[in-house]
Amino acid sequence: MPSKSFYKKRLDIVIVGVGGQGLITFGEVLGRACVKRGINIRIAETHGMSQRGGSVEVFVKLGEGVAAPLIPPGYADIVVATELIEALRGVKYLRKCGWLILSDVYIPPPTMKNALKPGEIIEVLNKLPINIIQVNAEEIARELKDFRVVNIAMLGGLIAFIEHIIPLDIIEEVVEYRLGEVNKKALRIGYERTKEKIMLTKFTKSDNCSES
Repeated sequence: MPSKSFYKKRLDIVIVGVGGQGLITFGEVLGRACVKRGINIRIAETHGMSQRGGSVEVFVKLGEGVAAPLIPPGYADIVVATELIEALRGVKYLRKCGWLILSDVYIPPPTMKNALKPGEIIEVLNKLPINIIQVNAEEIARELKDFRVVNIAMLGGLIAFIEHIIPLDIIEEVVEYRLGEVNKKALRIGYERTKEKIMLTKFTKSDNCSES
């Protein structure tokens, strides 16, 4: 599981995915929860294209001493990738031995020829000096019969890592008020399944990350 050094009072997080996956809502919910909790937070969207399918990046800095929200490559503590191909683009932001919280959603662009398959993407990512844990967000969405909840299932996976800063009950209140009961269920399931994987060491741990 994450080392003690991971549980610090300030975190830099990058959320990557594609248009239509609700990444802006993801950031908004985090922001509302931080305000409710009295936590400093800065959020910036740098490539958020409104059309479905365009790459989206959301930068989040939260905790003590946060300033400008942009996060340079190699500095993020956590990257949350709501889509597999976007994980390949977003992983550049992750510091060595940081955590990639990875979705099982796969949306190859129609114009991209010879796109890597999911297994090939995982193989590439596993060679990097990072730690990877996968949230089966698409599976959760299928269980709840609502594919709009993928982003919130991924948020639940993130909360399993940062609940020392934002407790689950705080984020649940915001999600239920803002997005309704089905999203609250997706949040809880994403959190619980990620927590179980962490406790059972069901993640990919790089040989180069002995401290993680």
